[in-house]
Amino acid sequence: MLKKLVNEAFFTLRITATGPILIKSGRATISGPDMTPVLTFRDGRQEVFLPGSSLKGVFRSHSEKVICSLKPQVVCYPFSGNEDKEVDLEQRRKDYRDSCGAMFNLLARDEQMRKKLEDETHYVYANSCPTCRLFGSTGFIGRVSISDAYLTSQAITEQRDGVGIDRLTGGASHGAKFELEVVSTGAIFETDVHLRNFEIWQLGMLFVVLQDLTDELIRIGSGRSRGLGKVTAEISDQGRNGRPGGFVTSSIRGTSEPENELWGLGRWLNDGSYGTQQNDLLKNVKSSERNQRGIRSQRVFSGEALAALQEAAIADFIARMQGWQQPDVPKHLPDVSEYLQRNGYARR
Repeated sequence: MLKKLVNEAFFTLRITATGPILIKSGRATISGPDMTPVLTFRDGRQEVFLPGSSLKGVFRSHSEKVICSLKPQVVCYPFSGNEDKEVDLEQRRKDYRDSCGAMFNLLARDEQMRKKLEDETHYVYANSCPTCRLFGSTGFIGRVSISDAYLTSQAITEQRDGVGIDRLTGGASHGAKFELEVVSTGAIFETDVHLRNFEIWQLGMLFVVLQDLTDELIRIGSGRSRGLGKVTAEISDQGRNGRPGGFVTSSIRGTSEPENELWGLGRWLNDGSYGTQQNDLLKNVKSSERNQRGIRSQRVFSGEALAALQEAAIADFIARMQGWQQPDVPKHLPDVSEYLQRNGYARR
């Protein structure tokens, strides 16, 4: 699946700070604020930016919360190895599956199993949880990439004072004062989001996150419980770098996708491989524009067409998550299930 392009989607996301933001640099300063924002050197000067890795982490974390709310034990808990330190271990096991990356790393320790995983590359994707399928794990590269978000407007930073609270008196704790340097309200950032070889429910997962960003339900950066990190976001209608604005999907020119349908990976493969479904498509869709660019046939969704696509994809995502079943171990890999059970990684 990684060796060819089946379908793609991309868009530019415009993020507007509706409150002060702080994504910390992690470096202490000799003088000045104790916490400062990350900086990059761009257009001949230093400026603040939102790292793509931080944005991807926000997208993934929120997606995991949403899926756990729809159905428990569908997504995995990506951090493993410290179970003895987890306070809510019992609750975590009720909500999450075991780590996909840890499971495949365990399998790879056995030489016979490692060879089978290398030969049967579709097995890793098919047996990964929804968030690992989209965002990746140590056993499989993700479907989505999110670039660093750079400023498209002037940004002003301001300093704010913080103080620790004495747990006994409820007042300020002596000697616990600190200073923050934050990006002021009104700063606008833009980032490119690219999704390749997607299933329809994966579009729905992204649209859920985008809707909650638009509704200011997701905060980013540090100090979120102290009022920082409030943002809103929208898909930009402005084209850039020769690409159209809006939400753009593409497939290879000359393929057989009907005008009124949008096919996901399962429909393109049409054989049930990689744990996909052959009915992975949306019907009665209408793109705002269709054009040919290079080897790609592009479809542009904006306005009412984008709203209809978003609603249909989110409905498909909800239905798929609520009915999610982990694929059975293929018959030609009968010892995988037994190996996992022997090592404490049996699927629940």
